[in-house]
Amino acid sequence: MSSENRLDALIGRIVADDALHAKWLNTFSFLEYVGFRKIVKSQRAEALSGAVLNHALEEGRHALGLKKLAVKLGGPELDSYAPEALLCGDEAEAYFQDLDAACDEALSDQPEAERVKLVYCYVTWLIERRALGVYGAYKAAIDGSEVARKLDGLLAEESRHLADVEGWLQQGDAAFGERSRAFEAIEGALYARFIEALAGDLARRATQATPASA
Repeated sequence: MSSENRLDALIGRIVADDALHAKWLNTFSFLEYVGFRKIVKSQRAEALSGAVLNHALEEGRHALGLKKLAVKLGGPELDSYAPEALLCGDEAEAYFQDLDAACDEALSDQPEAERVKLVYCYVTWLIERRALGVYGAYKAAIDGSEVARKLDGLLAEESRHLADVEGWLQQGDAAFGERSRAFEAIEGALYARFIEALAGDLARRATQATPASA
């Protein structure tokens, strides 16, 4: 089964349980926060453009909006990024950090300023592509709900981020065709690893919730 088909099945199990659903939202919030934090830490102030600063601020706003939804659904115990308030939080962060590290290593032969820009653009491009697919599948599973309606604005902004960085990469990186294919393969493997961890976590939770036979 493909990672995409597997995700659809996992989402169905998550949204059927309010506690899991709230942690799922909080995990999205956490990843948006990681994105915000990474942009801020990776960009040198003297080279920080308005577009990149706006992207960082939108990621922070997404993190806050998703956090509010998680707390509304799951209660005040979701008002942190503690491990127990997330679904596979360590694995989710590892997906993001390992992707960033792989892109950085692959571009290590570039001058520093160019490397920083390329890593930012490629990681953003890869993450936004994945996020649109995941958010889209999630939105379809909760169609008509308050959360689904609130996702519309987030999806529109993520789509714009993707279009912006893809446009720059196609015009500004002569090696985009070759690099994009290599980076897509890396991202796909890291995403599959996260989906495997999520499936395992949900299976363990289901086993723990099932009373032992008499």
